[in-house]
Amino acid sequence: MNQNEQLYGQFLDWLAIGHSPETVQSYRWGLKIFIDWCDGTEKDVVDIKEHDFVEYGLYLTEMRKVKKSTQASYFCSLRTFWRWLHRQKLVEFGDDVIPMPKQDDKEHYPFVLKEEVKRMQDVFDEFYPDQLRDKTILTFLYATGVRLSEMISIDYADLNFEEMKAVCKTFKRSNHKREIYWDEKTNELLQKWLEVRNKLEKKALYKSSALFINLSNQKFGSRIGKDAVQKMFRKARKIAGIEKKVTAHSFRHGFGKRAVEHDVHPRYLQKMLGHAKLNTTMFYMGVADAELEKVYRQKMAF
Repeated sequence: MNQNEQLYGQFLDWLAIGHSPETVQSYRWGLKIFIDWCDGTEKDVVDIKEHDFVEYGLYLTEMRKVKKSTQASYFCSLRTFWRWLHRQKLVEFGDDVIPMPKQDDKEHYPFVLKEEVKRMQDVFDEFYPDQLRDKTILTFLYATGVRLSEMISIDYADLNFEEMKAVCKTFKRSNHKREIYWDEKTNELLQKWLEVRNKLEKKALYKSSALFINLSNQKFGSRIGKDAVQKMFRKARKIAGIEKKVTAHSFRHGFGKRAVEHDVHPRYLQKMLGHAKLNTTMFYMGVADAELEKVYRQKMAF
């Protein structure tokens, strides 16, 4: 193992203290490309110069064909790595000289609209267990605003049907949990799914406490994974005739947009979404120029 790999491994070990496995995994992938590039160009990380970051950016753009939004994520990881190196006194300059690629103007995860949610829900027939599960997943995501990883981690015992709420783990923040809430229609669908789920569990290959389980032959009964949910979204979107790239995260954006439209205070929305900082919520809530103009005309003009 060379020095680059050693430093990369030590940084990930340090990052694992106080950060979720999902966060560590995202840094692992983004930084691995940088470490491989350093090895391929025979550069030692500790000897990197400012102009090398420009060369790395060109490599991502021209050789790897990485989108600007993804490059921004990679460079954010690189900056955190560089701050750690600088604190260890292994590099001479700080992360402020590392350029940040300009992200694409278009939304990475577009807002899902209420009518689009309805069209995707109508794709599923509740008579069939797998379709009932998938419709419940769609509805639960839109009703609660949870992240996909948070939804997958929820156990059926976590749900309080009487009060229509649950406690979920906030994976973006270490050892943090928050309450999530839903409405009566979502509650009815959840109860219907749980009744079917418990019947299916008796025949399952795997025993799991998960609210949403895998129904495929090979993994029957195990906790459902991200890939299965994302595949379901692609299929539902196609059948519903929605060309926009609607994903599970789009439903979270849609939850935030709906809150804005109903004048939910940003501090309350911050708690609902599980954000550590209010400015993250404010960015997440982003509104279109047309909406800004409408508010100005109604409330600010004199």
